[in-house]
Amino acid sequence: MPSVIDYTNSKYIKKLQAVDKYEAIEELAMVFKDSDFCDDIETLISALKEREQIMSTGIGFGIAIPHAKINTVKEIAFAIGISEKGIDFDAMDGQPVKLIILVIAGEKQHKDYLKLLSNIMGILKKEPVKESIINAFSPEEIIEIFKKNSSI
Repeated sequence: MPSVIDYTNSKYIKKLQAVDKYEAIEELAMVFKDSDFCDDIETLISALKEREQIMSTGIGFGIAIPHAKINTVKEIAFAIGISEKGIDFDAMDGQPVKLIILVIAGEKQHKDYLKLLSNIMGILKKEPVKESIINAFSPEEIIEIFKKNSSI
């Protein structure tokens, strides 16, 4: 499997303006509009919001990982959103979310999708790494943090 960082780039990293979790999901998913990853951004946003309604993707520790696998996604990718104020994601620990990792995949990419999610979690479970991502000054700096901390 390629390195975690091969599934994103600085174009898919942004400081979020959203104040609620559904706005945040939509704002972050829009980074894939007109990209090679997804043919139908509206269907993607719908799938991400539906998944969020079933169960919160706020995993605690200030992190949420909204994700969807749908047939209009051609390749696995992820976007990174930073909320300086924090967003209520109904996380397990009740804490606001400052770091959102939005993962998309095609319906037949299950194994690679799970590996990517696992590798991302391996990076983010290190508190200093998570904090350095949240406090980074630029998308390029975030890419470098992921490169340095990628176990692959």
